[in-house]
Amino acid sequence: MPEFSRGSCLYRKIVIYFSSRFLKNGEGMKNIFGNLDKRTMIIGGICLTVVIAAVIFFAILFAFPSGEGKGGADTTSPAETQPPKGEFDTSAVGGGDVDPENTDPDGEEGADVDASTLPEETGLSKGIDVSKWQGNINWADVAASGLDFAYVRIGYRGENGVIYKDDNADYNIQSAERAGLLIGVYFFSTATNETEAAEEARWTLEAIAGYPVSYPVVYDCEGFRSPSSRMYLVSRDQRTKNALTFMDTVSQGGYEAMLYGARDELSDSAYWNITDIEAKYKVWVAQYPAVTYPEKDAPDYSGKCHAWQYTNKGRVPGVTGNVDMVVCYFERDRAEARVPSRRPADAAPPLTDEEKLYTEVNETVTAKDVTNLRRAATTKSDIVKALRNGETVTRTGIGTNGWSRLTYNGETVYAVTSYLTTDLSVNTGEPVDQDAVNGQSFSPKDDSVTAKEVVNLRALPTTDSEIVATLSRGDYLPRTAVGDKGWSRLTYNGRDVYAVTSYLTTEAVPDETDPPETAPVYSGFTEVEEQVTAKSETNLRTAPSTQTGEVVYTLKNGEYVTRTGVHSNGWSRLEYNGKTVYAVTSYLTTSAVDSDGFEKVDEQVTAKSKTNLRTAPDLQESEIVYTLENGEYLQRIGVSQNGWSKLLYNGEVVYAVTSYLEEK
Repeated sequence: MPEFSRGSCLYRKIVIYFSSRFLKNGEGMKNIFGNLDKRTMIIGGICLTVVIAAVIFFAILFAFPSGEGKGGADTTSPAETQPPKGEFDTSAVGGGDVDPENTDPDGEEGADVDASTLPEETGLSKGIDVSKWQGNINWADVAASGLDFAYVRIGYRGENGVIYKDDNADYNIQSAERAGLLIGVYFFSTATNETEAAEEARWTLEAIAGYPVSYPVVYDCEGFRSPSSRMYLVSRDQRTKNALTFMDTVSQGGYEAMLYGARDELSDSAYWNITDIEAKYKVWVAQYPAVTYPEKDAPDYSGKCHAWQYTNKGRVPGVTGNVDMVVCYFERDRAEARVPSRRPADAAPPLTDEEKLYTEVNETVTAKDVTNLRRAATTKSDIVKALRNGETVTRTGIGTNGWSRLTYNGETVYAVTSYLTTDLSVNTGEPVDQDAVNGQSFSPKDDSVTAKEVVNLRALPTTDSEIVATLSRGDYLPRTAVGDKGWSRLTYNGRDVYAVTSYLTTEAVPDETDPPETAPVYSGFTEVEEQVTAKSETNLRTAPSTQTGEVVYTLKNGEYVTRTGVHSNGWSRLEYNGKTVYAVTSYLTTSAVDSDGFEKVDEQVTAKSKTNLRTAPDLQESEIVYTLENGEYLQRIGVSQNGWSKLLYNGEVVYAVTSYLEEK
């Protein structure tokens, strides 16, 4: 037999094993090969060696796979790229009140771009990015328009710190994939530290494991310059670390990662250490110039740019309203799902806002006596007609908001449900007051109220109704009406809510006990001496805490006190009536503030490039008066904390987004 002693240990063990199978009776190989000549035995030995070597090769191959991925993009084995199953609940969805993408702090509008006009170009790809705010999308129509991909918001961390899945994420991914589009995803982050960023990345990996994600997984961090954002005090260095942590985790999971950011925030490392990010990952730039893609090849950005969101006013078949449009300076092949077994069940098409609010019916109703038909489900809406008992209309929906949706002369109108009936017999009684909800008549009221302690704000004036929020002592809301059965109607986040009248007060609640004769001393305040007032109104407390500090007085705009210290924890130390009190610094100002919350200024400003002048400081509920170009100067008379400026244009008050203006 050939000599095998120079092989590996595993090789030797296998040879010994096979040899022992043939040497059962101590006679050696002679029992088998005794009658063969030497040449035949040598050839047989070589063949046996080849067979044994093949066994060893395949044993090693399956025991120690190489882990090399295709194209160098995936350098770990499939087992290593699978996210830990069950670490997160990736099905929970959140409401609009916590969704950080439910605002547009910059407010700029891009150019109108029709998807049907986009040319075919080699080496790049075209698509859109969407979230639940686009509603029910017909993805077959989107794909037929010639687009290549869709970036779908997979989830977000709410302003309350909780991670949620986008309501329409599963439907959008599944439907876009079926229509033939390639998929990318983005996560809308509000992480304040690296721990949260890593958690967001792991959540994302788990949420997309069952989907074929062909385009990068994107870290989207916006709105951090707004005082209302939970990221407001996060530094540039920390923000960059958060992004790198997210993208590192995604990359380690076997996916391509990319950062999304606005051009002005990325340029010159204004808000990001962008060179650190560009060294490792792709960058997606958002800029909406007047002349845009395809007439313009790239954004006005000097750094590395791998994708460009070039307008927020794209028109794409299958999408209702405007949509963000994107060009990527790369193309991708269709990917496979990492863990197909984790693909979520088929998602139903999203409900429209009407479908969410109203239960569909088809019935004829009349007024119990007389009630107003309005253009919207609010008593502030225009009256179309006063419906009287005996006059009939078709009811198409009954809402959870106490209103019915009706059809009158081919127009959709609304009326308070409690004042309608399906009993069509004529009632000759006198008409009654029409401002009524759940059997209560409401009389107009115009004041501000707070809770004596804490009170629930409900959708309807009944304790069986949904709790919308809670009002705490010291927090004020406008009261618009008082009912005859013990309820008040308030305005909260633009909607009508109800609270028990006896739990409300228009006055600052007095202390239940006298403050201690010797007040505690709180350290860490930087000494100042200046006069301040409330931007609107704010509580003065015995301690720098909303939990332990009792309310001494509610300071209103125009009432001045002396500020003696400012602390890094967000509190100011004040002198009021010879006592030391405390108030939240962000609610105070050294300048006069108008009743609408704008701090008075007097300065000349122009647009950094161009910006819209609007009739109100609201993107949805205002009209564009004029587009201000760079070099055209207007007088700015006010600045608000929510990112808007008040200007004078042709003798009229108009509004523009502050970040798109610059001083003369």
